[in-house]
Amino acid sequence: MTSDITAPVIAAYVNGGYEVSIHADGTKVRREVDAGRPPVHPEQMDLKITDWCDAGCSWCHEKSTKRGRHGDVDAMIRLLSDLPAGVEIAIGGGDPLSHPEFDRLVLGLRDLGLIPSVTVNGRHIDRHRAQLERLIARKAVYGVGVSFFRKVPDWDYEHMVLHMIAGVDSPSVLDDVSRQKILVLGYKDFGRGLRFRERHDETVEAGIRQWYRELAWIAKEHHVSFDTLAIKQLNPKRLFKSPDLYERRYMGDEGQFSMYVDGVLQQFAVSSYSRERYGWSSIVDMFRHVRSVRDQAEAA
Repeated sequence: MTSDITAPVIAAYVNGGYEVSIHADGTKVRREVDAGRPPVHPEQMDLKITDWCDAGCSWCHEKSTKRGRHGDVDAMIRLLSDLPAGVEIAIGGGDPLSHPEFDRLVLGLRDLGLIPSVTVNGRHIDRHRAQLERLIARKAVYGVGVSFFRKVPDWDYEHMVLHMIAGVDSPSVLDDVSRQKILVLGYKDFGRGLRFRERHDETVEAGIRQWYRELAWIAKEHHVSFDTLAIKQLNPKRLFKSPDLYERRYMGDEGQFSMYVDGVLQQFAVSSYSRERYGWSSIVDMFRHVRSVRDQAEAA
């Protein structure tokens, strides 16, 4: 992505044939300097730290429950210690702030120069808000994703992003809402999401079609981004005036510059809904394997 960005750079590094910078407003800029050199480590990692959650969402692709286990914080910090400063770590669960050592984890990641963010279920935001604000003040948490639940949270934190699932959350709830940062997530046919789809397929499909129809006005009224599945399901590229502008905004497919790490089972994969999982080794070898799996899937 290239842009006239005025926000200061908070981190920068070289990753194979790419130069990457992270800006204070959350913008990431990647510049290719050598097309012959692939990235050697992820720029962004989804890190699952717990399987415990009491929300009981019927579509949860992680299948988290109140019987879920927590991951080993020391093992996660050791694994991630080989990453350069500036790599973004998106922490999730389960309910990640239920982990008894959540503070120690994010403080440890901060001390490594990594950039931790966390996703919290909207049911839990009031429960965890004081803890989040304390960690934000200590620069141990940067972005906060809040999974939509009934209403938009009454919280003016500048790096809060509302997460909404196409096929689950209706875009109609945004009709009378002030401008928000929104991450639209595609519906995942994985975990409990498979059973939910079997039982409510027409509802899920109708919800995805509604997002597709209303995406233009949503993007006009709000600052909207998409995960890879939402891009496939909603085709936001159709809203751009030029393909070149879209390509400058697009930050890559899953497994191209990113990966998924399960800190509970100590496994990794291309994404959180990948069926093939592998045991930990070094982070560089793990990412090399992710890239190989992705390349093989593209060639098939």
